[in-house]
Amino acid sequence: MKTRWIALSLLALAAAAHADVQVNFLNPEKFTDIKDNNGFKQMDVLKDIEAYLVEQTGKRLPGRDVRIDVTDVDLAGEVEPFGRRMQWLRVMRTVTLPGMSFHYEVREGGKVVQQGEAKLRDMNYQEGFNSFSGSDPLRYEKRMLDRWMQKEFGTKVASSN
Repeated sequence: MKTRWIALSLLALAAAAHADVQVNFLNPEKFTDIKDNNGFKQMDVLKDIEAYLVEQTGKRLPGRDVRIDVTDVDLAGEVEPFGRRMQWLRVMRTVTLPGMSFHYEVREGGKVVQQGEAKLRDMNYQEGFNSFSGSDPLRYEKRMLDRWMQKEFGTKVASSN
């Protein structure tokens, strides 16, 4: 019986520390990317971006409620026809930068503690060290988001616990 109360207490503490992160994609059909020349929509990419934002924001801002409204996504590279069969492939060049735009709001106890707008662009996305696997199709976007989160939430908000 005593262990049951301990388990319930730990579960309640974990729930209190869990951040409620909400990611919304506003008008994704108008995003710069997420489509090729045939109009093919890569909506699975948005699910992957959402999962990454929820995971990373939850880690950086435990116990806070976060809302992110994504207004544009531009993946690294461009989708181009390739080969004799003209298969569509994403080709990376130094001028095809990843980018993302969004509004965000961080709440603690129902009170807004931080909010803003971000327009991210990684000018040197192919340069330097990238800790994400070469097989990760969103490695450049994730690195760009990590850098922004470190700059925006690194010590300022996360240390206010």
